[in-house]
Amino acid sequence: MGRSFGLGLRSQLMLALMVAFGAAFVLLSVVTARLDESERAEEQRTRAMGLAQALASGAGAEGEALSEEPIAKMVEQGLIERVEIHGTDGLRRGWGVLEGDPDAIVKTRDGLELRVWVPASDRGDAARRALFLFYLGLTAATVLLLTYVLLTYFIVRPIDRLRLASERLAAGRLRTRVPVQGAAEVARLAATFNEMAGQLREDRASLQQRLEELEHTTAELTNAQEQIIRSARLAAVGRLSAGVAHEIGNPLAAIRGLLDLMQLGDLDRDEETEFVSRIQRETERIHHTIRDLLDFSRNDAVPDGRIESSADLAEVVSDTIKLIDRQSRFRDIDLAVALEEDLPRVRGDHERLRQLLLNLLFNAADALGGKGRIEVSARNGEGVVKLVVKDDGPGIDREILDQVFDPFVTTKAAGQGTGLGLAVCYTIVERLGGAIEAANREQGGAAFEVRLPAAI
Repeated sequence: MGRSFGLGLRSQLMLALMVAFGAAFVLLSVVTARLDESERAEEQRTRAMGLAQALASGAGAEGEALSEEPIAKMVEQGLIERVEIHGTDGLRRGWGVLEGDPDAIVKTRDGLELRVWVPASDRGDAARRALFLFYLGLTAATVLLLTYVLLTYFIVRPIDRLRLASERLAAGRLRTRVPVQGAAEVARLAATFNEMAGQLREDRASLQQRLEELEHTTAELTNAQEQIIRSARLAAVGRLSAGVAHEIGNPLAAIRGLLDLMQLGDLDRDEETEFVSRIQRETERIHHTIRDLLDFSRNDAVPDGRIESSADLAEVVSDTIKLIDRQSRFRDIDLAVALEEDLPRVRGDHERLRQLLLNLLFNAADALGGKGRIEVSARNGEGVVKLVVKDDGPGIDREILDQVFDPFVTTKAAGQGTGLGLAVCYTIVERLGGAIEAANREQGGAAFEVRLPAAI
């Protein structure tokens, strides 16, 4: 539903002009009426004075020259309403009907006082006023019409074009332009609008270019992170390979010895069957060891961090413990695992999460120097699963505690570490939308807490 903005500019201006003209019309009508009344009163007094002086000139010493018939005729014709002759002793004679004050009082040479009332004259006044008001209304209507046309052409239409252009510009049509015309202020506004639209086009093109550059840089950064994670995984495979070499060598030696005994040919059928079974078991042992290494070192088909990928953290911990269980560096380390029951699945890929845990376990084992205790625990939080790896080693140097997840930060001697293990852990967790923190334990050792978002 569109928003209501009330009356437009043209309507408001015309309404204001109509109110102004209406007020002026009423005021002029009142003033005209007052002027007409004043003019009629003055005309009435002048006419009464003229009649009074004419009558007074022929009134005689006692007013006897004024006869009844002529004055009655004048009253009948409407020239006079009443005539009175007053002497020193009061009213002597009178004609007509008495009403109000006299319009004229004249004294004769003989000392008589002649009072005259004349009727009010309004002949032509009403028609004159009506004609005046008609022309006044016609003038006002003409001015209003002219104002409407001029407002429409010089102001309203240019502003309306600006409004429509602004709506198109807001809708993303940046090629919009408006003609520069109308009043000076409106024309300047149109020119400014065109400049603004041009600047928006340039800014949008620049932003689009920067966005493309950012996408390209992001793609390169993602690829570089993948390469780092891949490299760190291969390095971990190398460290695992040294530990499981005897796991492959011992079965191979056993297989070779059994084959030598079988080649002597002095075994009965039951012994040969037992030897074949032992060879098969040792071969399966080698197969499982190599398969674990290959599964860990392979490149994931599904990148970590995707919301639709999820993993069972308990299974990840179990597989990782199996992978390092026979490693020589963990032989004298007490590895304790405490997982809360019914842990929810977490975001991320199984192999990436196993790499995360493996790097944390390697880091703890290196800190212990091959002897000590490592605790792995996991518990359910509010929408997250908290995975904690603790050790009772010397802890993390306070000087590098804040930079422990930065690449190439390490306290190991040259050639003994790349400083990428914890950096890879941080990258994996960050891309999953989680968080990882490192701290020193009060009782000694280090603790790494990983908060992984629960899968939806």
